[in-house]
Amino acid sequence: MKRAICFIIVVVISTGAYAQTEPDIHSRLEKIYKGEIESVREELPSLLSRHQNHPGVLYLQGMLTTDGPEAVKIFQSIVDNFPESEWADDALYRVYQYYYSVGLYRTAEQKLSQLKRDYPQSRYAFGQQPRFDRQDEITEAELEEPVPTATREREQPDRREISASQYPFALQVGAFSTYENAMRQRDMLQDIDQPVEITTRMQGGQTLYLVWVGAFQSRDQATDFGQKLRQEYNIETMIVSR
Repeated sequence: MKRAICFIIVVVISTGAYAQTEPDIHSRLEKIYKGEIESVREELPSLLSRHQNHPGVLYLQGMLTTDGPEAVKIFQSIVDNFPESEWADDALYRVYQYYYSVGLYRTAEQKLSQLKRDYPQSRYAFGQQPRFDRQDEITEAELEEPVPTATREREQPDRREISASQYPFALQVGAFSTYENAMRQRDMLQDIDQPVEITTRMQGGQTLYLVWVGAFQSRDQATDFGQKLRQEYNIETMIVSR
């Protein structure tokens, strides 16, 4: 009988200790938004070890993953495996952002529609829906092909040279199959207080024209300006390295 009572006490204590170790995701996200990324990155291995299937920890992992396709896989796994969690709509919105910024407009539209349908109370479900240019649709097969380093268009004499070592980050705001459409988006953004440039890359034997905005010294600066573009121009962005 005493052993049974001791066992119950141990279980209760263990359960209470487990509840106390629930990870504080919100405070760590605040650190990321404030630029304290490295401190959260240092905590991530321990968090993943102790909370392998926690949607909030997975969301942190996605936020700290610099490789776009890999981050999308993490965010999509949250949507698929934890659709009722508080992080599911945030993760789905990140998936939508990625597909929009790389030119997979059909897929982006599907993700945005899913967000509005499945999470109508989400803060991301409101606002005007972006225009999807079907002429510039890129297939997912093309996107998954090995991508060579983007090269800059040299036909813009008024665009200043940007040092990749001094300003290693930019925001990709669009991927187009025609130079004319890329130019239209570049011209639309000429009034912002950041350089706008067109870069190119080859995929599936086709030249893609990528519109990059900004010259940022840190990912935090790029993130802040990306939020400004979303608010003022209804444009989704993806951080890229030069």
